[in-house]
Amino acid sequence: MNLPAGSPQSLFVMTVCQVGAEPTLKKEVSLLDPKLKFAFSRPGFVTFKSTHESPLGPEFKLASVFARAYGLSLGKFESKEKDETELIAQIFVKAREIKLAAKLEKMRLHFWERDLHVPGEEPLGYVPGEKARKILARLRAAPEFSELFFPDEMAKVGDFVFDVTIVEDHQWWFGAHLHSGGHSPYSGGRPDILLPTESPSRAYLKLEEAILNFQAPVRRGDIAVEIGSAPGGASYALLQRGVSVVGIDPAEMSETVLKFKSASGARFEHIKEPVNRVPREILPAKVEWLLLDMNVEPRITVFAVDRLA
Repeated sequence: MNLPAGSPQSLFVMTVCQVGAEPTLKKEVSLLDPKLKFAFSRPGFVTFKSTHESPLGPEFKLASVFARAYGLSLGKFESKEKDETELIAQIFVKAREIKLAAKLEKMRLHFWERDLHVPGEEPLGYVPGEKARKILARLRAAPEFSELFFPDEMAKVGDFVFDVTIVEDHQWWFGAHLHSGGHSPYSGGRPDILLPTESPSRAYLKLEEAILNFQAPVRRGDIAVEIGSAPGGASYALLQRGVSVVGIDPAEMSETVLKFKSASGARFEHIKEPVNRVPREILPAKVEWLLLDMNVEPRITVFAVDRLA
């Protein structure tokens, strides 16, 4: 897609990541593009200033592993009001300005709040993204929304995306990117998935996010082998999708997984052994998916995969 001359440009890039990954993200970006210099950060949110000869456009790509989402930074907007009315109005003002300058028909809106806690250390009752969901409902109800934005957030290649992240309650940062395969199609790189109360672990969320972000063609009737399956969060996600799972792990599996029953026939089989003791011959002859969640050195993981493959 060739963007019009009026498309926004910036010297700054904003990224979001998991809380605690900020130092690793900074190091990664310094290696990927030494002309991007660290500028500002809060937990889960990091910006960089470009020292390239020309400002960056929304087509800018950053092949980062640790940036959950990224794009141009178009500045921050603050309000001292108790509610978000003024900030919501600013979204429509800025979006209309971009639409007219770049001659866009409509944009996608990605609206989210930065992570506030390390996964697993959230306070009791905390629901990630709850504030953003409530504000987004107000945004969608405004008459200006349908004039400026497509109805859903799911970005497709070539879509122009207007990014808004809540960094502080009354400090929102605006940005933009041209959607490509290097971007998540979801706001802030996180599809809106809730962890089922019966799930054995948070690995359920990891797998569901991966499937949605990368559009993995997981199909009912597939067979998966998961190395390092205990206690069974990822296996549970696959079973619910109709995928049969062979779990390899010397640790105990959750009864939720062991006793799982499905009308589709999906079932779980536990091989309660370290992976280095499992012969290839006892595994299914045909396997569509191989999952690894091993708490060991990478070279050991690579060896295990190579031997079983």
